[in-house]
Amino acid sequence: MTSIGQEERLEELRDTHRLETASQADRIEKLRLQLSEAEALVTASQSTALQKEEDNAKRNSDIEHLRAEVSKANGIVKEEEEKRVKAISLLKTVRQKLVKAEKERDDALRELNGTRDKSLEEKEKDRAERANLEREVDAVNAEREKAVTGLRAQFDKEITAAKDRAERNIQTARKQFDAEMNALKVTHHAK
Repeated sequence: MTSIGQEERLEELRDTHRLETASQADRIEKLRLQLSEAEALVTASQSTALQKEEDNAKRNSDIEHLRAEVSKANGIVKEEEEKRVKAISLLKTVRQKLVKAEKERDDALRELNGTRDKSLEEKEKDRAERANLEREVDAVNAEREKAVTGLRAQFDKEITAAKDRAERNIQTARKQFDAEMNALKVTHHAK
């Protein structure tokens, strides 16, 4: 009985050993699977980390590029602002010179008109004076024929001289006005 009991006991031990060996083999296989999964996760994690580093490097490069562009744009804006300030200053200077030129033109026109009015007044005075003299000459014509002839000759000379003077004044004023207008135009175009 002992030997049957021992055999049974041995058989039980063998079954238990077989079961434990099978159980350990299953565990080893599960551990291998877990190890393989863990290695795959580590590889994937490393790949993701590497991709993130590359993305960060690219993003940093893009940020630096954008900073450089912003700096360049700020420089351009500053240059344009300086150009705008210079243009406004130049425009103000041109406007002042234009106002001055217009004032000088208006003064020249007033002076010319004054000269014309003066010339017309002188002519009118000459006409009135001539009419008076002619009336006086007619009144004393019978008595002073010789004197009237002399006076008439003298009077004609004075009238001619006055006309010549008036014409010379007008021509001088016109020439001066034309010269000033031409000078103003040249100055204006040059500016």
